[in-house]
Amino acid sequence: MTSNDSSQFSSDRVQTSILSRPEKIALQWLAPRLPRWVSPDLLTFIGLFAMGLTGLGYYLAKFNDGFLWLASFGLALNWFGDSLDGTLARVRNQQRPKYGYYLDHLVDAFGVSIMIYGLAYSELASPEILWAILTLFLIASINAYLAAGAVNVLKISYAKISTTEARVILIILNVVLLFAKKVTIFGHRLHLLDFLSLPIAIFLLYTIIRSASLCLRQLDKEERAKWGK
Repeated sequence: MTSNDSSQFSSDRVQTSILSRPEKIALQWLAPRLPRWVSPDLLTFIGLFAMGLTGLGYYLAKFNDGFLWLASFGLALNWFGDSLDGTLARVRNQQRPKYGYYLDHLVDAFGVSIMIYGLAYSELASPEILWAILTLFLIASINAYLAAGAVNVLKISYAKISTTEARVILIILNVVLLFAKKVTIFGHRLHLLDFLSLPIAIFLLYTIIRSASLCLRQLDKEERAKWGK
């Protein structure tokens, strides 16, 4: 289901990612062509199932690199289900804003957690770093949901990157991992994903702090203004 119709759930959705325009065109072309038995809820759970495939693919990659293709397929299937459910609901005039908002974000939290767990036990990266990234992701998600209720803005992209761009980056990384899993930095052999995880963690922390400071500043200004009334 779509998460963009919150009333808090009438929050303004901020989507300024690189691929947002071509993605919107693709979704609007696909939605009317789906058979009637495909429902928005079914697409939502296809997206969750796909993240299960992604996590499984990463876990099994420790036994055979070929399972990275399963992880990539899961990411592509997740885009199909997770991105198309809301568009299908709107095309068929079947919007359930509060239901969709609740279900979508709950499923997203489970899906990302499953993927991270698969990576953590894949031997492709250090588990400690992945737990830190999962923690920061969940904090960023909580902050976004709080902002939707407090200032009626649901921001779903940061620095031109949304979940769609993140999936594309991960698929590219999966291809790279087929050829190189470790890099040498100053004479030390490191997991390639460990090396790349640092900027990801910094990016997540920056977006949390920036978003929270902007929201708090706006709320503080609005509520202090009431004192003068």
